Amino acid sequence: MGSSMQTGLLLVLGTIVSFVGWFGFYPDDGSAGAVERAQAIMADPGNAKLGLLLGYGGMLAVFIGVLNITRSMAMAGGAGSFYANVATVLGMALVAGLVMNMGLEYGIAEATSAAGGVTLAGVSLAMEGAFQLAMGIVVLMLGVGIALDKNFHVGAAAIAVIAGFMLLVSNFVDADAIGFAGWIGFMLTSLVLGGLSIRAKSA
Repeated sequence: MGSSMQTGLLLVLGTIVSFVGWFGFYPDDGSAGAVERAQAIMADPGNAKLGLLLGYGGMLAVFIGVLNITRSMAMAGGAGSFYANVATVLGMALVAGLVMNMGLEYGIAEATSAAGGVTLAGVSLAMEGAFQLAMGIVVLMLGVGIALDKNFHVGAAAIAVIAGFMLLVSNFVDADAIGFAGWIGFMLTSLVLGGLSIRAKSA
C-alpha cells in the first residue's frame, strides 16, 4: 500500500471515526463551562471514555494524515513549501496537545471528586482555546500551500482557507457557530484531501 493510499485512509477513516466519537458518544457538546463538562463526563464515564477514544483517536489519525501531506510539500520545495513547513511544525505540536488533552479528559471520567473533575475540565478547556487558535493557523497555511503548489484541486484549498479563517476568528468573537462551522470545514477538508489522495493512488 503506497503512502498516498495510507494518507488518504488516515484522513477519511479518521474523520469518520472522530465524528462518531464526538457526536455519537461524547456527553458534552463543547459549549458549556468547566463545571458542566465535568458533570456530563462524570455522569456517564463509560460513554465518555468511548467518545474520547474514538474522537481523539480519529483526530490523531487525521492530523497524521495532514502532516504526511504538509511534510511532503515542505520537502518538495515548491511555491507553497514555506506555508507547508509552518503547518508541519504547528501540526506536530497539535498532535502532542491532542494526546495531553485526551489524558486530561480521561482523568475527568476517572475523578473521585467533583472538585478534581472540575479542575481537570478547566485545564482541558484552556488547552482547547490554544489548540483551536493553532489549528486555525495550520488549516489556513495548508490551504494557502495547496493553492500555491496546485498539488490538489483548488476547491480543497478554498475549503481549507475558509475553515482555517473561521477557526481563527472564533477565538476572538463570542460566536460558537463560527467555531463549529470551522470544525465542520476542517472535517470536510480532510475528507476531500483523503478522497483525492486515494483516487490519485488508484489512478
